[in-house]
Amino acid sequence: MLLINRFIRLIEDHAESLSLQWVQNVRKNPLTSGYTKLSKQDLHDIVYSRFRKLGEWIGKQEGRDREIAEEFYDVGVQAAKSGIKASEMVYSFMLERDLLWSYILDEGIVTEGIDLNRAIEFSHQLNYFYEKAIYFAIVGQEGQQVSSHDIKAPGVFDKIFEGFKHWIVVQ
Repeated sequence: MLLINRFIRLIEDHAESLSLQWVQNVRKNPLTSGYTKLSKQDLHDIVYSRFRKLGEWIGKQEGRDREIAEEFYDVGVQAAKSGIKASEMVYSFMLERDLLWSYILDEGIVTEGIDLNRAIEFSHQLNYFYEKAIYFAIVGQEGQQVSSHDIKAPGVFDKIFEGFKHWIVVQ
C-alpha cells in the first residue's frame, strides 16, 4: 500500500505540470475539439483540482462515493452547458487517466516484481475511479438534455446514486 500512496503523492505533487500537459493534449486532439471553446486556464483549473484530490477520491474512505458522484455529475452538467459532446467528455477522461498511468510508469518507480503488482493494483483503482467519474458525468450531461422537470424532480439523483451504489462499494 505504501507504493500506491507514493504513486498518488507523485501525481498530487506534480498536478501543475500534469495539468498543463493534459490541457495541451485535450486541446490538440481532434476527438476532444469541443474543449477548444474553453480557455486554457479554465481547463487547467478543472483538471488540476482533480489531480490534487486524487488521493481522497481513490482511497476507500467512507462517504466519498456520494461526493465523487455529485462532483462528476456537475462536471457533466458544465460540459453540456459548454457545448461539449458526451464522446468528447469521455475521451477527455480517458486522456486524463492515461496521462496519469503513463506518468507513473515513466517515473521509474516500478523496479521489482512486487512493485509491478502494486502498480497493477493502482491501475485497477485508477480505472475504477474513472469508470465512476465517467458514468456520473454522463448522467449529469444527459440531465441537461431531458426536461428540467424530469431531472430536477425530488430524489432523482438519489435514485440514480442508490441504483449505482451496489457497484460503487469495493470489497
